[in-house]
Amino acid sequence: MKTNQAGGLLLPVILFLSLSTKLCAQQESHVEDNPEKYFSDAESSAGSGLIPHLDVQDYQREKLLDLNKATAAELMEPGILDPLLIAGLVSYREKLGPFLNKYELQAIPGWELEDIHQLLQYAGVLTGIDTRQQRLSEGFLSGTNELMVRWGTSGSDSDRYGQSLKSEGPYFTRALRYRHTFDGRMSYGFTAESDPGEALFRKSNRQGFDFYSAHLFVRQPGQRVRSLALGDYSARFGQGLLLQSGFAPGKSAETALLARNGRKINQYTAFGETFFFRGAGITLACGKKTELTVFCSSRRRDANTRALYSPDSSRVETIFTSFQSSGLHRDSNEIADERTVREHTGGISVTLNGRSGQISFNTLHILFDKAWAPAPAAYRLYTFRGRYLGAGSTDYQWRYRNLYLFGETAVSGNGGMSTVNGAIASVHKNATITLLHRQLGVRYQSVYAAPFAEVSGASNENGLFLGADVRWTRRWQINAYADVWRHPWLRYGVNAPSTGNEYLARVQWQKGKVLTASAWWQSETKQANNPAESATGLISIRRDRFRVHVISKISMSLEGRSRVEWSWYRPETGGTARGFMAYQEFVFRPVERSFSGSFRYAVFDTDSYDSRIYTYENDLFSAVSIPAFSGSGSRIYFNLKWRAGDRLRLEGRFEATRISGRADMPESVERAWKIQARYQW
Repeated sequence: MKTNQAGGLLLPVILFLSLSTKLCAQQESHVEDNPEKYFSDAESSAGSGLIPHLDVQDYQREKLLDLNKATAAELMEPGILDPLLIAGLVSYREKLGPFLNKYELQAIPGWELEDIHQLLQYAGVLTGIDTRQQRLSEGFLSGTNELMVRWGTSGSDSDRYGQSLKSEGPYFTRALRYRHTFDGRMSYGFTAESDPGEALFRKSNRQGFDFYSAHLFVRQPGQRVRSLALGDYSARFGQGLLLQSGFAPGKSAETALLARNGRKINQYTAFGETFFFRGAGITLACGKKTELTVFCSSRRRDANTRALYSPDSSRVETIFTSFQSSGLHRDSNEIADERTVREHTGGISVTLNGRSGQISFNTLHILFDKAWAPAPAAYRLYTFRGRYLGAGSTDYQWRYRNLYLFGETAVSGNGGMSTVNGAIASVHKNATITLLHRQLGVRYQSVYAAPFAEVSGASNENGLFLGADVRWTRRWQINAYADVWRHPWLRYGVNAPSTGNEYLARVQWQKGKVLTASAWWQSETKQANNPAESATGLISIRRDRFRVHVISKISMSLEGRSRVEWSWYRPETGGTARGFMAYQEFVFRPVERSFSGSFRYAVFDTDSYDSRIYTYENDLFSAVSIPAFSGSGSRIYFNLKWRAGDRLRLEGRFEATRISGRADMPESVERAWKIQARYQW
């Protein structure tokens, strides 16, 4: 490990010094928004769930929201700004009338230049022709069309246990997406996708691609209809205790972004095969202050099924023990789980809006065509079993001056209860405090819940989160949080009630628009079973991570990004495992040129998988890469983008990971590439 560490240390130190001497204070930065800053643990952020969220951000960068017309929910949809700032913007607009230009945003109390720069990525004071004068029906033919085609290799031809697969198809990914948009009010299209190893137009996929999806989504089609979704769509209620499909941000240094908000029904255009509903959804305005959202869905899902034979009769019942969310159907085992369970889902939400906030009453009903019967285990004592699951909840949002309150309380059909409540307070012009308490009952049962919590689901956890965002000056920003929790019942791999805590601190310094440097530390302690064969009880395991990250503007066209990160895995029984990673990245966007790209070289050295390091990587449009660095080796990737005319965009990516040879592991090299074309008309 020492050899790679020494080499890795020299690389970023030299580059840090060289880049810092080449800064030009007069030049503007063009740093793209990096989703990594919205979560501290990439391990908990599924790429397939994150892609729809990034699609929303990309779409709204192309079709800016009008700040004089956008609602608070629309402004919160990208998940970039905290709700207290957005509530202040809406209140300012209501009191003083429409904005005349973007410079007026500086007069909103509590807003800083960095907040305004973030907002202007997806919103603006629009003065062009109001296309809403056009009838919505005209939008079916007029508007913007985009056809995207993707092809490439990805990953390896083995399962998660390293066993070789007997795949039906070649190890290529193939994807196709068509989308038509009109004025931000209408979107329709379809997607088709096959993962590497899946057959195409043969064997189990004689119909062509492995996955098909289609959608029609309309905003404000009439006075009473706020939104309408047909086909595939995503849905969310409240703070995620009852329903949250798709990406749900968790803990991060951006502590004021914990509150969930946005539209209850939204379009779904991603290639992921899990985080969506299929059917219809609608939001209606029932008077000036009341909204009604209703949706229904029926679709087949991948699951492990097995037959139960009754000893008293000849009847055979088919049950399922768990869902499969990978979306992979490469060999006979994965194909056997494909579309084996039909799921019917329906939900209703009634929202009462007031000047200072809103309150909603929600209900969700799920019916399976087969009984859900997980394998018996002590930690599954309160897990849902059966065919029907119903639940209801109440959620609220309320603002008073510099205080924003939010929360949700839910009850499942068996009487189990969970509640999440939080507050965001601007205690000083330079400081914001976030507090969130969760009490997730052991008996509470859910399928689509994803609230703020340490573990997945919405049960068996009580915790308290306290975060702070301090902007001492325009150059300095300090973010920190502390989270403590307790699990009252057993969990997988933890045969007793357990506790845990997590702390994070980040200090960031910015010199104008040409240099940003940050130091980031995270420490987490959890309890787990003692691995010793003869031992009983729980032990504490501590994980620490420390990171230094620098972004520097070298010229008008070139930006450098440098990082060094260490990790430590410390079980109470001894035997610390260490990890190290360093990378240098360059992002180039030549002025008035049709091409751009990025290049990264990384080295890593970890003692074990326990000390692995996750890092977000820039990828192609509508794609996500979050690899885990484990073992010893290096990784390289580069992305290229070419604007081949006014309508055609060509993109390509190549990546290669080299794992150094050891006594227990031979040297290996994994390579992957993909190309993508987008045509707009």
